[in-house]
Amino acid sequence: MNTWLVHYFYSFSWGQFFLLALILVVLYFLLFGFVQLVRHTSYFSSLKKNLHVWSERFFVLYELFALLLLAGVFTLINPYLHGLILLVLVIGSWTQLRSYISGRWILFDRAIMEGVELKMGDLQGVIAKMGRIKMHLQTNEGIHHLSYNDLANQGYTLVSGEEIGGYYHLELSPSDALKAIKNHRLHLLDLFVMAPFVDWHHRPELFQDDDMPNTVDARVSIREESHLHELIALIKEWGYQCKVSDKY
Repeated sequence: MNTWLVHYFYSFSWGQFFLLALILVVLYFLLFGFVQLVRHTSYFSSLKKNLHVWSERFFVLYELFALLLLAGVFTLINPYLHGLILLVLVIGSWTQLRSYISGRWILFDRAIMEGVELKMGDLQGVIAKMGRIKMHLQTNEGIHHLSYNDLANQGYTLVSGEEIGGYYHLELSPSDALKAIKNHRLHLLDLFVMAPFVDWHHRPELFQDDDMPNTVDARVSIREESHLHELIALIKEWGYQCKVSDKY
């Protein structure tokens, strides 16, 4: 029995480890590409909302699964030595590791995402970016870097009242003068490139449902709250009716 266990534990080689790592990396980029395709195309319009949500959730879980699998195989190459190495690494980076795991849970739950207005303690702002171990909160005073441990320990409130700028969901409808344009989504993307009020640190996301060819949904980040009305006025100059559906 002991001989079998020793053979099992030492049955993995470095070649197998690197082959597994290569496969997992290729799958990672394939999944990442699929998530981006669902997010930026209208091909999946009828199932888009659910497909987008669950593809991103699966992507979040896959990253954690891939890391755990690699750590397990790395340990089995040489259980005593590699197990000790991993133990030291876990202890030395426990704070960052906890924040990473908390971040995976937050991303899976999707209650908090980029563009959401959040209040934690004395800080209130719009989430500009969600990294692996911390988020960037854009406030009137600047950008604050918050670890996911801070959210778990101090608590937070999702805000939908005060106006401080951020992401907006706009519904655009072309006027009769634009009937000759076949693809309003691509046309609007070209126009948004020239818009001075859009925050291009976060590329506008435009969606067009095949069942509603005369409506384009846009998720846009603006630099300041006062720019929203100016942006709407500019969109109307382009020949599109525009209304704010809700704020992200």
